[in-house]
Amino acid sequence: MKVGPLLDGKVVVISGVGPGMGQQLAKLCAEQGAKLVLGARSAEFLNKVLAEVQALGAEAIAVPTDVADVAACKALIQAAVDRFGGIDGLVNSAYRHEVGLFAESDLQAWRKAFDVTFWGALELIQAAIPHLEKSKGAVVNVSTLSTRIPTVGLGGYGIPKAALDMATRQLATELGGRGIRLNGTLMGWMDGEPMRHGFDDRAKARGKTPEQWNAELNAMIPIGRMPTDEECARSVVFCLSEWAAPVTGALLMVNGGQYTNP
Repeated sequence: MKVGPLLDGKVVVISGVGPGMGQQLAKLCAEQGAKLVLGARSAEFLNKVLAEVQALGAEAIAVPTDVADVAACKALIQAAVDRFGGIDGLVNSAYRHEVGLFAESDLQAWRKAFDVTFWGALELIQAAIPHLEKSKGAVVNVSTLSTRIPTVGLGGYGIPKAALDMATRQLATELGGRGIRLNGTLMGWMDGEPMRHGFDDRAKARGKTPEQWNAELNAMIPIGRMPTDEECARSVVFCLSEWAAPVTGALLMVNGGQYTNP
């Protein structure tokens, strides 16, 4: 087992590249030697991340992609094959965040969340199967602690992710014989740009100062602090790498131990 870059020469497709963990993951994959295919709805943001990973020396392309569109999912996979000749890893991190109590929610909005978070991931996996079979590659489905510790008002986010967790285990069972590994990483609170955006408003809504709310959050996490989005992204890199060769069907808790403190 080599000790050099964990993803040296591997072609990795990442969906849902955003300003938090997705962006950090892209940069970490670049630093670990991967060739990258970046997908997200915003072409402007994708081009920003593309420039960042290319500055790190990575070969990379950006493909604006709405994973709720079946044709767009297939096009993202095909773009990777056309540019780099194959695929070694696929990360499904695209999601739609629906907030609201179930009794008062528009379930059509929840269906749209499933289209992105669940069905989009499955479409990408299915399209990538022939290429992952050739490379004996890996899929990582980015999930959430909300599938283990329900939060009032976040059903529209957590329930599609829970379905994705089951798909991870089911497809690991079905595709293992083809040499394809599938794992999930369950993230909790992550210290990064998305969390900081609107943090003061979240604290105010709870009748607390930002300092009080931050202290309470940290107290819920056994390691005593929120992991950073970069730290959490490292778990995805591990699952993609050969260091995780015997690991499949796993749902890895990447939340500072918060899952032990419901």
